[in-house]
Amino acid sequence: MSVIASAPVQDVSRARGVGLELSGLHRSFGAAHALAGFDLSLAPGELVALLGPSGCGKTTALRIVAGFDQPDQGTVSLDGADLTRLSAAKRDMGMVFQSYSLFPHLTAGQNVGYGPRLRKIPASERDKQAKELLELVGMAGMGARYPHQLSGGQQQRVALARALAVRPKVLLLDEPLSALDAKVRLQLRDEIRRIQQEFGITTLFVTHDQEEALSMADRVAVMRAGRMEQCAEPAELYDRPATAFVAQFVGTMNHLSGRIIGAGKVRVADQELTVDGSCPAAGTEVKVLLRPENLDLAPLPATSADAIKPGEGQVLLATFLGATTRLTLRLGDGGEAKADLPSHRVTEFPVGSIVRLIPAPRPVLVVEEGTEEQKDLAEG
Repeated sequence: MSVIASAPVQDVSRARGVGLELSGLHRSFGAAHALAGFDLSLAPGELVALLGPSGCGKTTALRIVAGFDQPDQGTVSLDGADLTRLSAAKRDMGMVFQSYSLFPHLTAGQNVGYGPRLRKIPASERDKQAKELLELVGMAGMGARYPHQLSGGQQQRVALARALAVRPKVLLLDEPLSALDAKVRLQLRDEIRRIQQEFGITTLFVTHDQEEALSMADRVAVMRAGRMEQCAEPAELYDRPATAFVAQFVGTMNHLSGRIIGAGKVRVADQELTVDGSCPAAGTEVKVLLRPENLDLAPLPATSADAIKPGEGQVLLATFLGATTRLTLRLGDGGEAKADLPSHRVTEFPVGSIVRLIPAPRPVLVVEEGTEEQKDLAEG
């Protein structure tokens, strides 16, 4: 069910979001710390995705913003006003859930008009508004249907229209696409983004799907154990992860063996690269984090697979991905790596062949061998 706003209905063209601020949020459930000093700021009209593994605290943060839960410490502010202890019904927010949560005894149009009805908007006005919103979400002519007569994607469109019907200042999305099949999920995520930008509504979107987060959000906030690891634009988050956890969680990451050779320099696969971020002392053995698209290959003369040297690998598998093909390699140290190459080059590297690894000359993150951080990477 959508959170019911207290403000009067306004024209869609004038619906604009406001700044949302989460400061020092703590929330514990017994001995479990769901949030442990969580901070996040959303600019007016911005869509921010909360991304992280199960149990990281993202849904708890969303429920606190919605007013369905209260923090043990910290504040939630909307447009500069503290609403931490304000009831959900007075927060001027709309929410869309994973499970749709439509009223089964109401038609699609009646579901959309439910919020305006509670605020005593005249029937003719709310019917007109419901019709317009259903058209906006691609449900024109379906206002008389009941939820059981609609597909999952159609029900979620109705749920989105219902949340928008209260003209919220903030839209909250709790994994709204996870129950849908792949094709509908792609269609609806584009629709949500289009509508969010058209309305200019400040939006907080919870997801565990990195592709959704990177494709939809202005910024992505990666969470871990109730805290923020990094909040950045999708391209920065992918290309310049601030921590090894972010690098591992967002996208695919290779862990190649390397050695620090000087201040800010690491040698990996017989290449000298610049270290991005903190750098251990010279001589330290490290894992170098490298994206598959930043790992090129060169064919080597046929040799025994038992004689693979450092900086070399054997092609185990080729996975066609369209314009690119991902090659899975067995490395000389027993590990694996992945390289994404243009598909027209794959004939150079048949399965079983030995190749030389050529890392792209760009800054890389490193993790010292034997540390807790390195163990986390291994487990991930």
